[in-house]
Formats: sequence, C-alpha cells, structure tokens
Amino acid sequence: MFGKLAEAQKKAEEIKTRLSAITVEGQAAGGAVKAIVDGNKKVKDILIVDALLSPERKEELQDLIVVAIENAMEQAERVSASEMQQLMGSMLPGLGGMFGK
Repeated sequence: MFGKLAEAQKKAEEIKTRLSAITVEGQAAGGAVKAIVDGNKKVKDILIVDALLSPERKEELQDLIVVAIENAMEQAERVSASEMQQLMGSMLPGLGGMFGK
C-alpha cells in the first residue's frame, strides 16, 4: 500500500516537472495580447502590441489581458488533465479512462 502511495507521489512530481516545461498561449484581440502560461498554470509572459500601449486604451488593454490569461489557463488545464489521466491510466490500468474528461 505504501509502495503504491510513494509511486503515485513520485509520478505526480514527474508530471509537475513535465508540466513546467510545457507552455501554452492564450490570445485576445486576434493576437494583439498574448499570455504565455506553463502546464502548472503559472503565467510566464504577457506580450502586448505597441498600439495598445496608450493611456486612452488602458481599460481595453486590461480587459484583453484578462481574456488572454483566461484562455491560456483553460489550455493549461486541458494539458494538466491529460497528464493526470495518463498517470491514472498507468497506475490503474483499465480505470484511467474514468478520470479526466
């Protein structure tokens, strides 16, 4: 029992490490604002086209950043769920399909 628990913890750490190396991108306004997020849902970068960097477009820019981050987080969640499903499938053959989607 404890061996399986230790194995699960080790695999979870492996997945966390793999997810940190995976990046996804969320966009808003046709790519004018991009959010780069890793598979662990940590924001790595925000890219903004220069045309949006004016005081009169501040509120628009703020809204677009939120949309881009939300899109990136959704993608990161899908990547994370897929990795966890693979973990469950490898630990519990035949039951892995029950987890995730």
